[in-house]
Amino acid sequence: MKFFGKTLGLLLASLALASCGGGGGDGGTFTPQSGSITITATATSLPTNTGNWLPTQHGPNQAELTITTRNADGSLLIGEDLSVSISPVNVASLSFLVNDDNDDGDNLWGSFTIKGTNGVATAWVNAGTVAGTAVVTASMVDPTTDRTISKTITITVTSGVGTNPATVSLTPTPAGVYLPNSGGNNVSSIAAVVLDGGGQFVPDPVGADNLQVEIVGNAGDARLSTNSSGGASQGTTVSTHTVNGKATISFQAGDATPQEPVQIKATADRADNNVSNGIQDPVSFTTSVVVSDGKLFSIKITSPDVNAILANTVSGDVSADFPPLDPDGTYSLTVSALGTDRQGNPVLPGTPIRFGSIDEPVGTFDAGANANRFLIAGGDGNPQEGGTGFTAPTGHFRTAGGGAGPGDAIIVFGKTQHGAPQGNEDLESALTVGRVNSETSLNTTTPFNNNNTTGSSVDYGPVLDYIVGRSNHGNITAGAFTNDVGVAHAELTYTVETLGHIVAMWAQGDGTDRVTNGSRRVTDAVQLLYPGIAPAQLVAFPSPIPGNTTTNVTVCLADALNSPIQGVRIGYQMDLSGGTGSIDGNGASGALDNTTGPDGCADATVVTSGMPVSTADSPSGKITFGVGGATAEVDIIVQLGFLSNAGLGRICTNATPTVRATIKAFTTTGDPAGGVQITAACNGVTANPSTATTSGNGSAVFDISGTPGASGTCTFSAEGVAPLNVQVTIPDADDFSPPCGP
Repeated sequence: MKFFGKTLGLLLASLALASCGGGGGDGGTFTPQSGSITITATATSLPTNTGNWLPTQHGPNQAELTITTRNADGSLLIGEDLSVSISPVNVASLSFLVNDDNDDGDNLWGSFTIKGTNGVATAWVNAGTVAGTAVVTASMVDPTTDRTISKTITITVTSGVGTNPATVSLTPTPAGVYLPNSGGNNVSSIAAVVLDGGGQFVPDPVGADNLQVEIVGNAGDARLSTNSSGGASQGTTVSTHTVNGKATISFQAGDATPQEPVQIKATADRADNNVSNGIQDPVSFTTSVVVSDGKLFSIKITSPDVNAILANTVSGDVSADFPPLDPDGTYSLTVSALGTDRQGNPVLPGTPIRFGSIDEPVGTFDAGANANRFLIAGGDGNPQEGGTGFTAPTGHFRTAGGGAGPGDAIIVFGKTQHGAPQGNEDLESALTVGRVNSETSLNTTTPFNNNNTTGSSVDYGPVLDYIVGRSNHGNITAGAFTNDVGVAHAELTYTVETLGHIVAMWAQGDGTDRVTNGSRRVTDAVQLLYPGIAPAQLVAFPSPIPGNTTTNVTVCLADALNSPIQGVRIGYQMDLSGGTGSIDGNGASGALDNTTGPDGCADATVVTSGMPVSTADSPSGKITFGVGGATAEVDIIVQLGFLSNAGLGRICTNATPTVRATIKAFTTTGDPAGGVQITAACNGVTANPSTATTSGNGSAVFDISGTPGASGTCTFSAEGVAPLNVQVTIPDADDFSPPCGP
C-alpha cells in the first residue's frame, strides 16, 4: 500500500508543478485527438446468394452500410477520401453508387475508395454463394493528426440450412487404370467432396471419421487406402475424415482384379456427420474406375483434319510464306488413329500402329458411275474366318482395272458404318494378296481374324464391302507408336497432280484373341479424297450464256494454291425467271454427269427453253455451281432482237371503227419473246393500251382509234431494240357490214 501511495503522491506533485509553471518549463505538451469512423449495417447476417441476385436488385443477400466519419469534436469530417474493403471476397463483396470510378452499380469490389465524402458514405455488402464470415474495413487519414483511423464490422453469411451432409461426390483421376502386369499405371486417386444442404463444405469432424468408402461387388485383389482418424486405413472398405469438406482415397488394382468397371461407393451420415458411431441416415454416391489390360482391342482413324495439310517445300522447311516460295509439288496430311483396349481405356503408351494406303486402280473422270471409284471393289466379300481365303460372287479380280496380283492389298470393311451387318467388326482387315485364283477367289499371305469376339466364330457369308489395289500416287508413314492417350500419328503424302483422287487408308495393330489367346489384327480403314489446301476455288465459264438454246459450260475446281482438284462431282442449282432448263439431262438441280478431270474441270451441257427476255436490271436466269463451300455463278441472258408488225385488222368496238395491231417480239435467235413490255406512242390516232406485255408466243395487241378516215403513225418500242413505226388509217363506219355506228 505504501508503494502505491508514494507513486500517487509523486504524480500529484508533478501535476501541481506543471499547473503553476514550476521548473521553468513550457507548460506541458498537448497531443491532438484523431476523429472516428462508425459503421452501421441494415443486417450483419445474410443468406447465400442462391437466387443470383445482382447488386442493383437489392436482394435478400444484401445489407446496406452507412459509414460516418467525424472529427474529434464530433462534427462531420468532410472532403476526405474513404477506403472501404472486404475480405474474403469469396464470401461477400462490396458494391457502390455509380460515380466516375464506378461505371456500373452491379460491379463487385473487394476494395474501393470513395473520394471526397461529405461525412456520410453508403456501400452495400453482397453475400456470395459460399457461407462464412467476411470483415468490412473502412479507413481514412485524419487531416488534423495525419494518423489513419479505421473501423471494422463482421458480416456472417449462412446457407440457411444445417451443416450436416446432404450430398457426396467422387471424382477418380484417372478414371481408368491397368493391371500391374501390363506395365501401365494401376492407381487412381479419388477426390471426395461432402456438402451440406446449402451447397457448403461440411465442417471437419472432431476425433471421428465422416465418410465410408467401399468397393462394391467383386474386387479381386483391388484395395482402397486412405487416412482415417485413427491412422492409415486399407482394404475393400475404409473410413476417412474430410478437411474443409474434402478427402482423398486411393484405388489400387491388382493382377487378379477383374477387367471391368469397378464400382466404388462413398457414404456419409446425414444424421450427425459421423460414420465412426454407425450410419443412421446414409447419403451416398457411386463412381467407377475401369480396370483393363491396356492391350489393343479397337482402333479408329479420326477424321483427318484438312487444316493440317502442309504444302511441302524443296528446302524441307516449314515456311510461313503462303504460297510457299519453293513448293516441291507434294502435300502432306496428318492422320491420327486412336487405340483403345476392350474396357475403353487408352492402349498403353508405345503400342505400335501400322499404316497403309492404296489409290489405284480407279475409274477415270469420264467413267460415269465408276468415275473416281475403285474398280476392284464390291459389297459381297466373304473372308474365310481364321483362314487366308477370300471370295466375292460378283468379283472381277483378274480383269477389273487390269486385274489384281500378288503384293496388292485387300481391304475388307467389317464395321457397321460401312453397311455391314452387326457382328463383323473383327473382320475389318488390311492384308496382302498372295495369290489370285479366279475372278471371284483369292488368297492372302496371312489369315483373317476368327470373328469370335462373342466367344465363338461367326460367318455371315458374302456381305462385306472390300477393295483390292495398290498405291501409285501417295504414301503414308509405315508405323508409329501411341502416346499417353492412345493416339498414333502418321503423314499421308501425295502429289498435287492427284488432288481429289480417291484413296483408301488403314491403321492396324496387334491385339489378343481372347478365345484362342493367339494374335489378333485390329484394323480400321477409311476412304477419302486426296485433299487440297482450303479454301477451295470454283470457276465457271463462259458467263453469261444465251438462253433458250443448248450451251456448254466448263466448271473448274482448284485449291488455295490453284492446284486442280480432280475426281469431284459438282452440284448445281438453276434459278429461272420462267421457262424450263436442265443440265446434263438431270433437271433444274442435281450433279454433273462427269467428275472433274486431271485439269480440275468438268463440262456441263445446259439446255433452256421458253425463258423470258432479260432486262437491264436482271438476267433471265442463273446457274449456281457448288461443291463444299465453294460456288460459281453463270447468268443466262435472253436478248431481245427486234419487234415485228404481225398485222393490222379492222374491228368495230363500242360502235367505234378501230384498227387492231398485233406486234410481235423476237429474240436474237428468232424465237418468240414472251414477257416483253412494248410501249405505243401515236400521232393523230390513239392506242389502247399504251403499254402491253407480250404473251408466251411473243405477241401484244393494241387497239388504235381516232376520227374515221384519219391517218397516223404509231411507234412501238421495247428496251434494247430499234423502235417499230406502223402507219395506221382509221376505217370509215361504212367500211363495215353492217355499218359500225350507233
